[in-house]
Amino acid sequence: MPGNEGEMRPWKTELFQVQRKWQGCCLCIPAEAVQTALKPQFTGTEASGPVFTANKDFCNQDLGPEKTAQPPLAFQNDTEIGARSQQSAISSSGQNDYVVDDGCIAKGAELILQLHHQFSLQPFSHLFRKWVSTGANLALAGPLTEPCASAVDYKLLQCDGTHASARTISRNLFYRSYQPIPLNEETCFDEYCTHFAGESTRWETFGIFLTAICRASVDLAYAEPLYDSEQQRRKLQKLALSYSDQCLDLCLPLDCMNDLQLFLQYENFISHSQVDGDQSYLSWRKLGDVAASLYALGYHQQQTEAFRSAPRFLRELRQIAFCRTYSADKNVSIFLGRPPRILRKFCQFYLPGTPTQPAQRASRTPAVWDSTEKPDFATDSKWAAVCGILKEDILDLFTEENYEERTRRGQLIDADAQAQWNAVPENYRLQSSLKACDRRPVERDFMVNMKLNYLHIHFLLRRALLRPMSTAPAPELFRVSKDMLGLVIETTMLKDQIINSGTSLVWKVVYYGLSAAGFISLTLANQSYANTTLQMDMSRVFQDLSILVGEVECGTLVYIDSPNYALLSQATQTIKCLLNRMITPFQASHNMAILNDGSWGLWDDSSFQDFEINFWHNLAEHPFLNG
Repeated sequence: MPGNEGEMRPWKTELFQVQRKWQGCCLCIPAEAVQTALKPQFTGTEASGPVFTANKDFCNQDLGPEKTAQPPLAFQNDTEIGARSQQSAISSSGQNDYVVDDGCIAKGAELILQLHHQFSLQPFSHLFRKWVSTGANLALAGPLTEPCASAVDYKLLQCDGTHASARTISRNLFYRSYQPIPLNEETCFDEYCTHFAGESTRWETFGIFLTAICRASVDLAYAEPLYDSEQQRRKLQKLALSYSDQCLDLCLPLDCMNDLQLFLQYENFISHSQVDGDQSYLSWRKLGDVAASLYALGYHQQQTEAFRSAPRFLRELRQIAFCRTYSADKNVSIFLGRPPRILRKFCQFYLPGTPTQPAQRASRTPAVWDSTEKPDFATDSKWAAVCGILKEDILDLFTEENYEERTRRGQLIDADAQAQWNAVPENYRLQSSLKACDRRPVERDFMVNMKLNYLHIHFLLRRALLRPMSTAPAPELFRVSKDMLGLVIETTMLKDQIINSGTSLVWKVVYYGLSAAGFISLTLANQSYANTTLQMDMSRVFQDLSILVGEVECGTLVYIDSPNYALLSQATQTIKCLLNRMITPFQASHNMAILNDGSWGLWDDSSFQDFEINFWHNLAEHPFLNG
């Protein structure tokens, strides 16, 4: 959410005008087109759109050797192409060549030269090593970051700074990116890595590593000599993310969708949400791209023979990819008040297992957990998917017009949510204060994520069970809001004692914290019916709201140029006004009549959550705050 947000919800008007320099790079040209001169728009400078061969499969995913889709392009040698052609050929070990537009080779070479000149390998390798040493990593592609880092190091050392060497590297990367990765049930992880590292390095390899660099700069406040100020840090984040985008834009138009591209797409989306903001149209579109790729690869139907024939480690990565994307789809949809794009009724997916615990089909039936394991990215993804299922069913409640039926279904969801939480091993659950939790920093963050997700389910459910336009007290919803805000504030205060495990602190504050603070603030403002609720530990509520205001105003949570600053700034201004008003004698005569006419009910039931910037703008106009 960069800059100052306007009134448009949820994205600024100018965000719809995003122009991508690298979009539309023409990569694969049919052999018969080689003899035809290229049109001006395909020279690589003003490409109008990707051009795919007409006879290609929709996706060329990672298949077993006996099922590998063969490249549909005709093969030609350089001597057959001739000097008149504006095409280049990608070759490897004397094999037949794939014809690729010269403009794309040039774009890839330009990126290689930029990385060679601007990316000093030693400092960036040090940044990456420092980041992973904390226990942090990419939530999905984490197992691949080490081999990707080594592969990028290896490839860039082959560049001597000349265009010739950069073009050679670019041509080879295109060739490798076009190759399917041969797989069977016996393929081990190390063997899998050989197909995207060393001489087999692909554009996806570069993209995953550059995304990891972006994420490391998001998590680490200081990393000299790369950056020692917030401005330098933000510059590096945007630079690394732009390089990640370029790698993605170079390999996607090859029309050879595979697991590596899917993993890169997901991690690229997460980085955009952190760098551009959670209300950015670009990050919203990136999430849609991940969902589209999951469907294209068929990973929404995981009971198929093709899915089960993959090696165990890859099946688990695919399951984690679906679980995390499914969860993100629900959370972002709720946050923005937009419909989800992945619906469970069209999917059969499984929760990732462990070496001793097989994968199990995702449902509302309590999941089975391995209590001998510690919280990690797989268990975090598993719980995220479980919560996503419950949240999707809660969202369906908002479309139920019969309140009795809504209540009946809500009670079933409530029972299932409690059963799911009870099934989670105690060593996964945060049952004490965060300060008293004696775990590794990254494990603390996993446990905070699980607890916040659980509380958020109860928050949404009790929100859904409020009668439309109701002005009756909602003590249960207030209690859940108080608990959720309290955990967010405690996590914020102890941010130096946790490590980002895939869900950033700012997202916790914006998504969970502002939801809770929004309900609490509106309840406090509606003095006409808040008296019952006000009996509940209000000193803690005032303390948490005050800390939230202080963290934002002092710049310890977000900087003024941070993407979510506008939303947090507007929210905390309204909360600060509310707190000041609460300690001022309230003149009830005129304003109480306005409050009692029902026009300031809890919600108008027009959206799922509505705690983004317009909510806080409207709350600032509340009669109580202007009395």
